Amino acid sequence: MRMKKSIINALFIPALMVIFLIGLSTQIRGQELSKSSQTLPADVNKIISNSCMPCHSAKGGLLSRSKLNFDEWAQYSAEKQKSHASKIYSEVSKKKMPPRDVRETRPDLIPTTEQVEVIKKWKDAF
Repeated sequence: MRMKKSIINALFIPALMVIFLIGLSTQIRGQELSKSSQTLPADVNKIISNSCMPCHSAKGGLLSRSKLNFDEWAQYSAEKQKSHASKIYSEVSKKKMPPRDVRETRPDLIPTTEQVEVIKKWKDAF
């Protein structure tokens, strides 16, 4: 009986330490991520809120959300944010976003030339 307790203790304590270290590691990675990722600047956020978030947020469709979800922007790594910023500029400058059907039914979502320039400056600042 005593040997059984020793074996259980020998396995239980290291297992608890591993669980603790995994939790600590996850917490540290989360802190590093929040330090490296950026929030959207106010001028960009205004454009994104109007032109992109109707589709690319929790309220949008599954396909558009799966490609980019602005509700999760702060959780994206700095590299992923930079990549998305570049893609956003590319899509809006080529008039691929919003998509043609949305442009036809909701022209108020189309970013102006000045707003596209704001997005370009934001992208270039990464």
